[in-house]
Amino acid sequence: MRVLIVTKGLPLYRVPFFESLRERLARDHIELALVFGPGTPADARRNDGAQIDWGLSRPNRVLRIARRELVWQPCLAEACEADIVVVEQASRLLLNYVLFARQAAGRGRLAFWGHGANLQRHTASAASEWLKRRVSRLPHWWFAYTEGSRERVEALGYPSERITVVQNAHDTERLAAAVAAVSAAERRRFRAEHDLGEGPVGVFLGSLTREKRIEFLLDASARIAARRPDFRLVVAGDGDERDRVLAAASSRPWMRYLGRVDDLAARARLLAVADGLLVPGLVGLVALDSFAAGAPLVTTAVDFHSPEIEYVRDGVNGAIAATPEDANAYAGLALEVMTGDRLRERLLRGCAEARRTFTLAAMVDRFAGGVRAALEAR
Repeated sequence: MRVLIVTKGLPLYRVPFFESLRERLARDHIELALVFGPGTPADARRNDGAQIDWGLSRPNRVLRIARRELVWQPCLAEACEADIVVVEQASRLLLNYVLFARQAAGRGRLAFWGHGANLQRHTASAASEWLKRRVSRLPHWWFAYTEGSRERVEALGYPSERITVVQNAHDTERLAAAVAAVSAAERRRFRAEHDLGEGPVGVFLGSLTREKRIEFLLDASARIAARRPDFRLVVAGDGDERDRVLAAASSRPWMRYLGRVDDLAARARLLAVADGLLVPGLVGLVALDSFAAGAPLVTTAVDFHSPEIEYVRDGVNGAIAATPEDANAYAGLALEVMTGDRLRERLLRGCAEARRTFTLAAMVDRFAGGVRAALEAR
């Protein structure tokens, strides 16, 4: 049997998942094929694209109609050779509609993989979301990111017995081991190299996009530095807000900018000195980095988080400021997380428990089980 996964881009963090899934399915005599594109222009600005030698890299063809961007993924021949095709849940992907037509004609099976809805509602178009709701009831199978994603898909009227919750994750096991292996001497060297001093260190890790609320982060961090002059903020990432971060780092003595930190050993050293991950905007897989590193996440209750925010339990394995626009309250909460003994001890225990639950191995097993079930289902 052959399953094909089609994705418009291949971010670096997905490579270990696809490699592991391929090996896992091969044990069940199921061949995994992968077609991936270069992603969107926004993906390119994050500079996190990757390659897989056994996958097929195909350039996406983009059609712009007024303010709408439609994408054609040129892999119809490969799709016709597969027993089931797994695609992203996105109304702008034209290939999906062709594959729906093939499925309706009894010539193939199609599965969706996604959030269940666009959680960044401020960027969503009403027409595209209406269309997405309609077509999301049509796939042969559904791979939902999280339990919340499953609930959103079920609410559309889709049968629950055809939904696999994959528990979206990335390779935090290697990251956790690498952080644990960082010696005290290496931590001291890292602090000295970046002039971090001996005070609390907050780390922002992720793409520098508007949804991450970089301006709010800088405002709140300035308030922390006013209370604790030995506080340091380290920003690691790239994206549209890079110039803002560079300008801020040049004028704020308590701030450091490292650019993207993809190398495992370098990322481990960074996270090993982090007393907290400060991400006041959109939270996605960075929640798992927090668990892996034992650096509690501090975010806010914005209404556009990715599904992985479900993994964060306020006061148990992370902290969520209830008022997203209150920079002073966020600063106080972040400082308590980084320096308050009782709260910090509780959060570190919660991070350790979550680290054992949300793993890449668990995601691979869940996804592989869903593939087998989808192939067997009529």
